[in-house]
Order: sequence, then C-alpha cells, then structure tokens
Amino acid sequence: MYRAYWQFYKSIFPFIAAFSVFNMLYLGLIWAFVFFTTVSLLFGFIGFRTFYNHQYYFYYNLGISKWNLLKASFIINLFIGIPVFSVLIIFIHFIFGNLQIT
Repeated sequence: MYRAYWQFYKSIFPFIAAFSVFNMLYLGLIWAFVFFTTVSLLFGFIGFRTFYNHQYYFYYNLGISKWNLLKASFIINLFIGIPVFSVLIIFIHFIFGNLQIT
C-alpha cells in the first residue's frame, strides 16, 4: 500500500520541485521551504490533475481517496524537505556567511 503513495508522490514531485526552485530564486531559502511543504503540494496536485487525471482511477481502485493522497504526500514532503533544506541552509551559511533576513 505504501508503494502507491510513493508512486503518487514521484508523479507530483516535478511540479513541486519546479515551483520550489522558482520560489527559492525570488523569495529566498526559508520561504522556499515554507512553500515547498505547503503551497507547492497544491501545485503538484493541479499538475497531476492536468496531465495525469486518468491515473486517479488506479488509486481509486486501491481504495485510496484524494484526501488520503494529499495527507500522505504532505508527510512525505516533510520527511524529504526538512533534511534537504537543512543541508542547503548549512551549505549556504558556510559559503556566504551569516545571511540576515531583515
């Protein structure tokens, strides 16, 4: 059952990553993390619905609702986002020094 959630997350991840990189360029690293864990997930759902709408039947046949897909994707996104953005923050801190956000 967990493979289905992971497969769904892999399908929406390109949309999430593209939106997060765009946010990182314009809003900074901290806000990119906030958008990565919250708003970009919704853009991933919109992208999945636009390009892979017929694949919802696969998850429906497994007994997985869209709400359960959203919850599982949010949890996976947190588990991926926290270590990745922590490493990025440490890496940028070592290269550029202390960056004050004021």
